[in-house]
Amino acid sequence: MLIAQLTDLHIKKGGKRAYRRVDTLDCLRKAVSHINNLIPQPDYLVITGDLGDFGTPDEYAVIKQELMNVEVPMLIVPGNHDHRANLREGLSELVRFDHSEFCNFVVERDERLLIGLDSSVIGKPYGQLSLETLSWLEDTLGQHPDKPTLLFLHHPPMHVGLTHMDVQNLQNSEALYGVLSKFNNVVGIVAGHLHRPITAVWKGIPVWVGPSHSHSVTLDLEPDAPSSFSLEPNAIQLFKFDGDSVVSHISYISDSEGPYPFFDEQGNLID
Repeated sequence: MLIAQLTDLHIKKGGKRAYRRVDTLDCLRKAVSHINNLIPQPDYLVITGDLGDFGTPDEYAVIKQELMNVEVPMLIVPGNHDHRANLREGLSELVRFDHSEFCNFVVERDERLLIGLDSSVIGKPYGQLSLETLSWLEDTLGQHPDKPTLLFLHHPPMHVGLTHMDVQNLQNSEALYGVLSKFNNVVGIVAGHLHRPITAVWKGIPVWVGPSHSHSVTLDLEPDAPSSFSLEPNAIQLFKFDGDSVVSHISYISDSEGPYPFFDEQGNLID
């Protein structure tokens, strides 16, 4: 199974630039085109939150128009910039959810599970999984205890050294681990929120944070570093999920050259 991750769209009403500088709508269009032209095509595109910038119906109207161009099945979880009720309503023609209140999803394919968790707290920058979501997750994992499972949510469960972002991570990660520790089939967690490609191991579980297809959080590991963004090479993340193995790749959207051959027509290394 091949999964593409897109995260932190931050689309504004009317396609207005974010922070007066970042054309997030144009970045989204380029990312969608990039995904549609991947070979092979992903089996799913998972969007891990912050689709809108303020979570208004006007923003989801713009987002819907662009996401209608995606040529692969989509799965979505909200982020702290989203509003789950407006997201549900605005994107109802494109995605479905498997919980009556929270934007959680579960997909079974090829004896593997993809589970999305709604970690958004409306009006707050940090994340938290509700008691209802934790119970739903435990029930869902309990129904498929032998199927390798990949989790998706917006807020990462661990600290990464970016202080101004670490204070707004998943606040009840211990409660999440309390559920996961009852099972042995969760092979990894995929998150967004940090606008950087980050790989970590949290309580023995691999965690991958998606890169930015628009603007990156500045890599500054000083404890008192200011909150800022940088314009770095744009990218998405791909996951090859086979058996109980997950391999991640960064797929760059920015212009590049190639592919060029290593070997000539006679099979000799080009010198």
